[in-house]
Amino acid sequence: MNKIKFVAISLIAFLTFSSCSSDEVLSPEEISEQLFKTYQLKRDINGAYSLDIIVEDNISITKVKNPTNNTNQFHLLSSNSKVAQKSYYGSDLWFDNDNFRIEFISENFNKTPSISIIDDNIKYNKKGDEEFLKEYSITKNEEGSYDLDFKVINNVGVDFVYDSENNVYEIHLELDVNTEGNNTYSRTFEKADDELLQIHFVNHITGSAKGQVPITERRPVIIIDEGENGE
Repeated sequence: MNKIKFVAISLIAFLTFSSCSSDEVLSPEEISEQLFKTYQLKRDINGAYSLDIIVEDNISITKVKNPTNNTNQFHLLSSNSKVAQKSYYGSDLWFDNDNFRIEFISENFNKTPSISIIDDNIKYNKKGDEEFLKEYSITKNEEGSYDLDFKVINNVGVDFVYDSENNVYEIHLELDVNTEGNNTYSRTFEKADDELLQIHFVNHITGSAKGQVPITERRPVIIIDEGENGE
């Protein structure tokens, strides 16, 4: 009888220890934060997009083109093998007409951060020399902010406007012969919880013919969603 009691007590102690040990396992949110660190999406001077993803050690990345929702999906998984912390993706980013979307899917995590772009697809619309915006990049920082760096052609005025009604950061570009100096700009944006971060480049294009009505074109458009609603 004493032996049976001893075994029972030992079993209880083992289960208690196991329970305490399991409490030390990282929660899904903590795991996902370790899987994914930062990324940078860039459009070069030719209009081509590329993506750099930086992760923690031993995290593998698998790229999947999802035809159901026309999305570039990057699946992040824990790996026992040593893998590169930085991964580059270039010409294989998938456009749906003039739009493309990137999703970051981490194992054991119900949020799906994403970035969507509306811009000319250079496969069908070659970038012209007269386009105001030469190149740009958007970088997600580890603390959650986003850095936007961009360059414009000569004689283009730049004005930063916040549309509070629609929650959109607008960057207005317009020909201005009086503009001189640096053509490179940088801005850091803080994303509010449960809201999209929207950045629109607003191009004010004046017609070359006399009497031609000026037009306004929003392109590129950047929409960042951290997946707070599990979407």
